Amino acid sequence: MRPGDLNLLVHFDALMSTRSVSRAAEELGISQPAMSAALSRLRRLFNDPLLVREGGIWRPTSKAQDLHGSFRPMLDMWREVSLPRTSFEPATARRAITVFATDYVQFTVIGRVAGKLAQEAPGVELRVLPARPQLGLDMLETNQVELIAGYYPEPAANLRTRFLFEEKVVCLVRAGHPCLRRPWNLDTYLAWPHVNLAAHTRYFSERIEGALLGLARSRRVGLTLSSYLACPFAVGNSDLIATVPQSVADALGKQAGCVTLEAPLALPMLTVSLYWHERHHRDPAHAWLRQAIGQMF
Repeated sequence: MRPGDLNLLVHFDALMSTRSVSRAAEELGISQPAMSAALSRLRRLFNDPLLVREGGIWRPTSKAQDLHGSFRPMLDMWREVSLPRTSFEPATARRAITVFATDYVQFTVIGRVAGKLAQEAPGVELRVLPARPQLGLDMLETNQVELIAGYYPEPAANLRTRFLFEEKVVCLVRAGHPCLRRPWNLDTYLAWPHVNLAAHTRYFSERIEGALLGLARSRRVGLTLSSYLACPFAVGNSDLIATVPQSVADALGKQAGCVTLEAPLALPMLTVSLYWHERHHRDPAHAWLRQAIGQMF
């Protein structure tokens, strides 16, 4: 690569991080045509399309991912030594940070965080996006959100993780459910249809199904929901059985007319962590918020 082409690495990093010509241009403060021209030069330089359209979304090629993995540490080191150090004063800072979370995580985490921000950083605004199917850690990669709170078993190498908490899961049935007239065991648990809390990842549902598969059993799904907080009320008006985080059962079970039961099979704990992209790791405001959330749990 000629010395005059080295600046293209910054363009390449922005394109790979945002997977969008327009957002990459905005990130670098240049025009969209200029970024498109940089992408064309990069394609010629590496003899590879680098980014290709799939279903209306830009996807990096295998070669682009390999190149980015090689160049990224060098770019991060350069930014670390060349960018000016800034301090963060929570009491006077004005900043918006976008977070992606299910309603369960909003219920268990964001409520507590909102109180701390109101007291210590009143100018910092959290913009919480509700979880949607097929979206998740890719939103960190493309810089659509800055933080995700939830559970992802295999985050990408350029994402950072901080464990927050874990809790057990329990079962909810309506008061008066016919299952309460039988011994509560695995056979009873599987005798009625279940609520599948798919949320936006299905990871925990898959762990329930995996535990049952290990016993050569399966459950019948009668309702699939994306909302943890709606679940107790669906159960309270039906013969469905739900397996939910204990905090949800404790807060809403009685209100919804439900009875809480222990899960009749060994299930893993439900784990919640914070995830963020490497590009935000040294951002003082971002670091303060991560630390503040971590200290609460």
